[in-house]
Amino acid sequence: MTDMTPDTLTPGTGDPVSLQPGDICIAATYQVGEVDIRRNSGDCRVLVYDRAMKLKGALWTGETGLILGLAYCQNSRTLLVSDASSRTLHRFSSAGELLPPFAAMQGKPFGPIAAASDGSIIIGEHLKGDAPPFLGGGEIYCFDGEGAQLANHAAERDPGKFGFHGVTNMALTDSDQTVIYISETGKRVMRYDLARGQQMPDLFSLTGKSVGDEEEDMVTAGISLLAGGNILLSHVYGAGVFSPQGEILKAYDIPNDRGWAAVKASADGSAFFIANFFTGRLEKRDLNSGEIIKAVETGMIYKLACIAEIS
Repeated sequence: MTDMTPDTLTPGTGDPVSLQPGDICIAATYQVGEVDIRRNSGDCRVLVYDRAMKLKGALWTGETGLILGLAYCQNSRTLLVSDASSRTLHRFSSAGELLPPFAAMQGKPFGPIAAASDGSIIIGEHLKGDAPPFLGGGEIYCFDGEGAQLANHAAERDPGKFGFHGVTNMALTDSDQTVIYISETGKRVMRYDLARGQQMPDLFSLTGKSVGDEEEDMVTAGISLLAGGNILLSHVYGAGVFSPQGEILKAYDIPNDRGWAAVKASADGSAFFIANFFTGRLEKRDLNSGEIIKAVETGMIYKLACIAEIS
């Protein structure tokens, strides 16, 4: 029997795949034709791997765009999937069924998603701009577990290299009252107080930090909060662990290829997952040693934008 691969999981094929604790979900929009980072929309697909990193199947939102946000809500046992291009946010049950969308969560260029312990959902606008295709407010939105909007916050952002990014990755802390977030290719690791509705001083900045002896500038790409308050940060050329003050506590020996973006600490705190947006490589590494536990070459170039673990 031929092993399942991303190429065999095409639109309209396969049954819904159930979501089990330890499964890894990763954005992997399906596209045919010439690969081009400027035109990389396709059929919105989430690949599901088991805890041994064996491909189980795919989930399809029915949209055409590029998936930029994934989060698992343990309270409702649903996987949330956002697409800034189609301006939609969809949900899947633990059985892999596409659920009816929440109306209030549609129509914004949403990217990163975080699920609070009480079931409420925090979502960031990936885009910040006044004209298509980068039309968006770059704000942070809060919804209750039934999809009703509770608040939206005009958070600061870091324009970064391209100028159109808003809130592109984030994590919740302080009993889910504070958002730690970044703007892709920027320098700032920012904070917003959801309870008070106000911007907080930056956690730290990557200004002046470079990668090894190659002197590539570190820029923000992906972020994940570790137990104890340290930050796991991917910075395009690799990843490392930072203190809340910005001190580099650990620099992982990851091949110095551009594109290391999506990063996620494992639920048990022993490992982390990291994906390269430019090459399609997905890795699971030991959090302490950085050694590779498992690596998968998905072949999905310009697609692996976010990772979620089912807990």
